[in-house]
Amino acid sequence: MNASNILLDKYCKACSIAQDKDLAVKLRVTKSAVSNWRNGRAHPDAKSVARMCEATGEQVAHWLPLIEAERARTPEDKKVWLRLAQMAAAITLAVGLYPAHAETITARADVSNSATSIHYAQLRTSGQMPAYHS
Repeated sequence: MNASNILLDKYCKACSIAQDKDLAVKLRVTKSAVSNWRNGRAHPDAKSVARMCEATGEQVAHWLPLIEAERARTPEDKKVWLRLAQMAAAITLAVGLYPAHAETITARADVSNSATSIHYAQLRTSGQMPAYHS
């Protein structure tokens, strides 16, 4: 099964849609567009992929390259899109495995951007603040 059909099926399940004609209405496309996606004659555009991902909780960065790989005309283009999909999956995995670390980095960035610490650093480097000696 191709990526387009997998995402379409996930979207149908998430939205409790049983028929492709209802799927077309929900995605604001024609019934023939959905039929062409299902049969591999065409692929969903980025806007439709984004709508489906938003409804399913899936990552656009994962699905869009997979669908673009299906659309690719040359094997070289397909390899580029598949490589991008792999990178997006790796990034998603890393963020998922280390969410607490991401919060720590954000907290440190907030502290380092505070006016007090910047003011202190400016005074210190300009020579206006004496160095502490023990």
